[in-house]
Amino acid sequence: MRLAILALGAAMAATLAGGAAAQQVITIASNPQGSIFFNASSAVAKVMDDKLKLPARVQPMAGSSTYIPLINTGEVEFGLTNVDDTQNAIKGTGNFPGKPNPNLRVVTIAFPLPLSILVPADSPIKRLEDLKGVRMPSGYNGQLTGRVVQDAYLATVNLSTEDMRQVPVVNLFTGVDAMAQGRVDASTSAPGIAQIQKAHADLSSRGGVRFLPLNTAPDAIARMQKVLPSRPYLIQPAPHFAGITEPTWVMAYSVYFTTHEKAPDQLVYNVAKMFHEQKSELDKITPAFKDFDPKRMTEKVEAPWHPGAIKFYQEIGQWPPKD
Repeated sequence: MRLAILALGAAMAATLAGGAAAQQVITIASNPQGSIFFNASSAVAKVMDDKLKLPARVQPMAGSSTYIPLINTGEVEFGLTNVDDTQNAIKGTGNFPGKPNPNLRVVTIAFPLPLSILVPADSPIKRLEDLKGVRMPSGYNGQLTGRVVQDAYLATVNLSTEDMRQVPVVNLFTGVDAMAQGRVDASTSAPGIAQIQKAHADLSSRGGVRFLPLNTAPDAIARMQKVLPSRPYLIQPAPHFAGITEPTWVMAYSVYFTTHEKAPDQLVYNVAKMFHEQKSELDKITPAFKDFDPKRMTEKVEAPWHPGAIKFYQEIGQWPPKD
């Protein structure tokens, strides 16, 4: 494996130096097709190809719990990982108990990821407090962070998945599908993804879907942040936000573009610079990058940053990260 990683690094270095005929295809791991991670990864791959002249492909998988170990070993070069998975993966805690991924490295903050709990539009469930005892997805064995984000949202009203009738699912996306099929009463997801649009259509006889607003009281947010580093986030109604019919507070947490320790410094430097310079191009492809901020690409996180990225941030005055 080490030889393979070194060979990959050599191939990329040759490409970056302007040499060689056959270019190494760069793999970006992502969540399943239709997810925000897949759409965002596809946008990054296209801009990487267009602006850096580096061929890149997106490899969808069950979830970041599946592909973070592959980034750690260098079997894939890049991937989007949320703040909770990133910190726990490094330490071998949380969703990675006893299985640390010490080679994971952060490249940039990609965007804040909004998340909420949704129900069929005609459901009697009007507030988060009404969820106690209903059928909800659980397990999330293909995307273990689903357990954390769901419990963080529920914590705002002193609930957890343990207070529900649990229905095992693979990931957040299959949880939405389960709600559309009538197997659960509510599910947890990121507003705007394809599964929400599909569920909205599938449940058209019930008025579509409806998101439950976050409890934004200071003590509620404090409980949420004990479960997951996160913050309140206001979503405005828009055509791609099915289930958001009025300004709605939801939860948001940082998503990083990550790589591994052995990724060539010049490659990672160029990728960080690409993010900084190509926001408009990324925006054209997907709204996922609407809130990506080129002026705030770093933050304090319990995970190491790649030295190639650090070099770029030192040059533009974003290193060390500010509070």
